[in-house]
Amino acid sequence: MNILIVSMWLPMPDRASADLRFYTFLKILSKSHQITICPFNLNEQVEEIGEEAVQGYLNILKNLSIHLGTTDVLTTLRIEKFDIVIFEYFHYVNRYIDFVRFFQPKARILVDSVDITYNRFFSKANLTKDSADFKYAETIKNQELSAYARADMTITVTIDDDLLLKKDISNIKTCILPNIHKIPERLSRTPPYTKLLFVGAFKHEPNIDAIHYFCKEIFPKILEVNPNFQLEVVGPNPPESVLELQSENIFIRGFIEDLEEHYRNAHISIAPLRFGGGMKGKIGEALSYGIPVVTTQIGAEGFGLTNNENILVAETSNQFAELVLKVSRDEQLYEKLSINGYNFIKDKYSEDATNKRITEIIDSIPLITPKKLSVITRIKMFVKFSYNRHFGWRLNSTK
Repeated sequence: MNILIVSMWLPMPDRASADLRFYTFLKILSKSHQITICPFNLNEQVEEIGEEAVQGYLNILKNLSIHLGTTDVLTTLRIEKFDIVIFEYFHYVNRYIDFVRFFQPKARILVDSVDITYNRFFSKANLTKDSADFKYAETIKNQELSAYARADMTITVTIDDDLLLKKDISNIKTCILPNIHKIPERLSRTPPYTKLLFVGAFKHEPNIDAIHYFCKEIFPKILEVNPNFQLEVVGPNPPESVLELQSENIFIRGFIEDLEEHYRNAHISIAPLRFGGGMKGKIGEALSYGIPVVTTQIGAEGFGLTNNENILVAETSNQFAELVLKVSRDEQLYEKLSINGYNFIKDKYSEDATNKRITEIIDSIPLITPKKLSVITRIKMFVKFSYNRHFGWRLNSTK
């Protein structure tokens, strides 16, 4: 099938877990289908990370035979026919969906939610108890649900997200595509287990809150018992408030192109998230290297993990510190978490495990009847484009 991907930027799989999932999704699709991607804010991406880096990401896609469409989405919609149009995130669905329906009336439209954004913002509001946060979450919810309701199918990442959408939108069609992880060889590690690792993109607000929470409320309790612990903080765009956390025990590394060495050297991964939504890539990635993870209920949600079997879940800052200390001292517990966590991710979230799921999703799409534009909207758009094509360009050219 011919599939169009509408996204803001090219995926950057080495910079964020959501982008790694997005990239792997495209990689698997490209093996059996013709893929065109329209990154409509590509100039902004160039300004953010530089032309050389963007060209590198473009080359990765070209190596998969993924075609780069024009950054003008409407031009791409006009000149080619697509069977499926997938929006990566809901934010720009309402901007383009009528044009997709107009130019591609037979195409099925999917929205990849990545996570249910309003769920994340309500999670934050429940933490802060700030009325402004609740109001903002409600605004996002209305925008997000509107986008999903207008699509033909919504892709969710977890069963919890799936159930939430089905509760909030009647008769919505959904499918689940979780995070997808490469599975390196698991290495056994020897004690003492005192090297901690936090991985997170700092454009994502929950990560900023999490590292401040850990460094200010949890890490001092750990160092009081054992001052030999060290924490590496890795991830792009750390703000000044995060850079200021650096100390003789805390190392702020910023963006690292290849994280493998850092995962190989780490003993314990921490994910002290206090709000958020969806499936946390930092947790799945750490487990895929066989690194025990200490996290919160928010961090563990969506995976189906079991506390004290393949992950450790803390409720308070005191308990978080206690669990880090406990796993650092207990070699038997450490090995159990390492082996069980590694096998869990390998069995459920590897490329092999999700390849079949993606095939099932794409194969089911032709059975969906695409929604139609209303007659009035279609007439208005026909008149508008006919006018611009035959007359409007003449007026614009004389200005």
